[in-house]
Amino acid sequence: MGLIQKLKEQWNNWYYHDFDDIDDDFDWELDEDENLWNKSKSDAVEKHFDKLMRDPEERNVYVAECLNTMADASEKMEQCDVEYEAVTSLLMDMEIIEGLSREDKADIKYQAKKIEAAEKERRRVYNNVEHLNEADLDMMERLGQEIPEGIDKIREAEKYRVLVKQDLRKLSKERSDLKFKKRELMNMVVNARGISTIIAVSVVLCIVMLLVLQYSLGMNVTIGYVLAGGIGAVALVFIYVKYLDSIHELEKVAKNINHLITVHNTVKIRYINNTNLLQYYYMKFNVDSSNELEDLWNVYGAEIAAYEKEEKLKDDLAGYYNKLIGTLSKFKVVDPDIWIHQCKALYDHKEMVEVRHALIARRQKLREQMEYNKSIALESKESIASLAKKYPEYSKEISAIIGKYEGL
Repeated sequence: MGLIQKLKEQWNNWYYHDFDDIDDDFDWELDEDENLWNKSKSDAVEKHFDKLMRDPEERNVYVAECLNTMADASEKMEQCDVEYEAVTSLLMDMEIIEGLSREDKADIKYQAKKIEAAEKERRRVYNNVEHLNEADLDMMERLGQEIPEGIDKIREAEKYRVLVKQDLRKLSKERSDLKFKKRELMNMVVNARGISTIIAVSVVLCIVMLLVLQYSLGMNVTIGYVLAGGIGAVALVFIYVKYLDSIHELEKVAKNINHLITVHNTVKIRYINNTNLLQYYYMKFNVDSSNELEDLWNVYGAEIAAYEKEEKLKDDLAGYYNKLIGTLSKFKVVDPDIWIHQCKALYDHKEMVEVRHALIARRQKLREQMEYNKSIALESKESIASLAKKYPEYSKEISAIIGKYEGL
């Protein structure tokens, strides 16, 4: 039994030895909570990656994708940095206000309460129109200048998310189709080997039978030799051509699957950035969609229209606003205007704590997004550096690609 088992292992090693070099079913999928690419560390993967990187076209595509990822990440970080500075400035203003003396705080609280009382009276005047709740109204007044643009940005991001999801589904389907095609080609190769083996054995058996007929019975079997050899040779050549075509097609399919994986990871990075951006906007405006924000904005517009009819209240409030802004400016508050629309926080410590928590949450969300994009850019940069180090013979070519990209 040991001899039979050993012969069987040697047969399998010969019969299937080609497939170890073209197997690409390792997982390069992107995960939000893990590294950019979760690559397998097997020898087969390293060998496959080495083969691809020695292909000029595949190498250029790989470097270009890394550079595009770095550019996208850098742009997102710049956008987040501007918003991060604005949020940080508000938190610093809160520290200044809370660090004032008791007398100065009392003056600010008195002015804030007067503004709050006048605001309540103003809202009573236009009670006949549909109006927002306190939280939504405060948000509208605090971020009113940003809302029209915010609606457009959220709607654009929502549309983009739909398109990216469609792209991801299409890429997944194409990848499944290619894997199915790969399995079919592998079966064709296996079948070609099996058929060639059967043909060879059959030819040998025919020749043996012809030899028996010739030497045992004295028959003339020359035509039999010719037919057996000719048919066997034609069949083997035909099967061998099919075998080579299948192997060549398998290599093409493996390259296409790798390209789809690269594109899929790039699209998924954009999807994660888009999702993070939408989550930030939803948190910032306290809504769940662009339609909800637009509805709130329309209602707010109706309220403002009613409010503008009360000129006296408007004039009174303007005076209160200017006085509070002047008081806050005297204490070096960077953005005093924003406090006239959240006066309750100036005299209600609990409200001030809630405002601080909301700002800290927004800043944390921005920091997470900045760190995520920083890690994406760093990993892409390290990938290019690692490629140049691993393949020094292509370092000049890689540098040329980077230089051409930076010159755009």
